[in-house]
Amino acid sequence: MTRPVAAITLACRFFMAVVRSGVQTTRTILRPDPAMQPGFIDYRFAPMTEAGATLLGSLITLTPGTTTVDIDMASRRMCIHLLDTRGAAAARDEIRAEFEEPIRVLFGTGEPV
Repeated sequence: MTRPVAAITLACRFFMAVVRSGVQTTRTILRPDPAMQPGFIDYRFAPMTEAGATLLGSLITLTPGTTTVDIDMASRRMCIHLLDTRGAAAARDEIRAEFEEPIRVLFGTGEPV
């Protein structure tokens, strides 16, 4: 994947994630589920530069229902707050599948070549 393709791919994937999450968050607000479990999850991200991790954390925060609370570059972990942790595995999978590859293409892995 080239850098221009990665940028376009990331923008499209982010737009779709915002729409999907926006609909889910709106549903949650209009019809609260008493079983909802807001809370924090630990997310281990792939090797990437600080700029890439910052962008990943920002995209997560800009997606409704999720907020990046902390980024630890040394251990490659993020603390993320979810509106409902019952979908934590799906949230992790979506972040990994949708955002990480294009970000790594754009900003690199941060590992020596």
